[in-house]
Amino acid sequence: MRKTVLFVCMMISSVCYAAPFKVALLDCKDETGLKPDAVLGGEIAAGAVAQKGIYSFSKQLLKGDAFVLIDRRDFITEMEKLAVKDKEVNGKTAATPPFLNAVPGLGTGKEVNGKTATPSFLHAAQVLGADAVLRSSLLGFSTGKRKVDQGGYKTELSTLSIRVVLEALDAVDGTVIGMAEGVAESQFRQTQNVQTSLSENDVLQLLDQAFEKAVPDLAKALETRKAKQAGRKVLKLSIASTADPAMVEIDGVLVGTTPLKNHEIYEGDHVITVGKPGYQDINKRIAFKKDTEIQVPMLRTQLTMEELKEVLEKMRFHSIAVIEPPVMIRTME
Repeated sequence: MRKTVLFVCMMISSVCYAAPFKVALLDCKDETGLKPDAVLGGEIAAGAVAQKGIYSFSKQLLKGDAFVLIDRRDFITEMEKLAVKDKEVNGKTAATPPFLNAVPGLGTGKEVNGKTATPSFLHAAQVLGADAVLRSSLLGFSTGKRKVDQGGYKTELSTLSIRVVLEALDAVDGTVIGMAEGVAESQFRQTQNVQTSLSENDVLQLLDQAFEKAVPDLAKALETRKAKQAGRKVLKLSIASTADPAMVEIDGVLVGTTPLKNHEIYEGDHVITVGKPGYQDINKRIAFKKDTEIQVPMLRTQLTMEELKEVLEKMRFHSIAVIEPPVMIRTME
């Protein structure tokens, strides 16, 4: 009996003290199509409603203990500091410094030298220690009608509907790790004697209800993600280069400089970037299965012919597995 009580207490304790998700919020976007009737909110611009969605979203996130919000002013400040505007790199404009172009294939970045720049909002989230970046969209803001004629008595039933969709993005690579949807509706009977017109405040109250329905599902999706992450195998990675100290990024996150010793990573694919001013960046995607040591030959941007010949002979990217079998490496050209 004592064991059962102890087990239950431990479960309750783990639930009560579960760490909240630290999140940064992007602006709410207007993705609406049809407009509602003029009297039922149609005179209110959907874009204006979406702009105020960030406040409604924040309010619902703060109702429970599942989320901690990063100050929007800090988030925006970091994005402004990290975004390099009108910076020319080999004749092309970069959205971020060339060393930060470490995550190929991320569609929200700009192409520079054949690589896709990581969006500044991801780097800002990483700097501020966010677990995820949340974005919201106003997906629907419209009315439906149903007319009823009963023995000459005519009435019209109108339904105003607001639909929002929430997405949680991984703060490392921007992949979607959770989604949720919320719908709020309100019905109105319009007759010759009774006519209802909605104010902006009425519409915003419906927006609150839609976010309120969506947030718990988003929290559940993130909890599921956290549980999966906790079960992943942790490996140790060491990186050295021929030009220590060089900066090391793993999946777009700056983790330190070479020589990097026994840095913990999850088992699986990771993008490794090693860079240093005056040297070409080295980008590799590697499938890690065991503890690994990596030696990185660095190539200077300006070389003599003799230096170029010597470096090209050593230009293979070596990986030595501490525990056999050796890891698999795939070069992302």
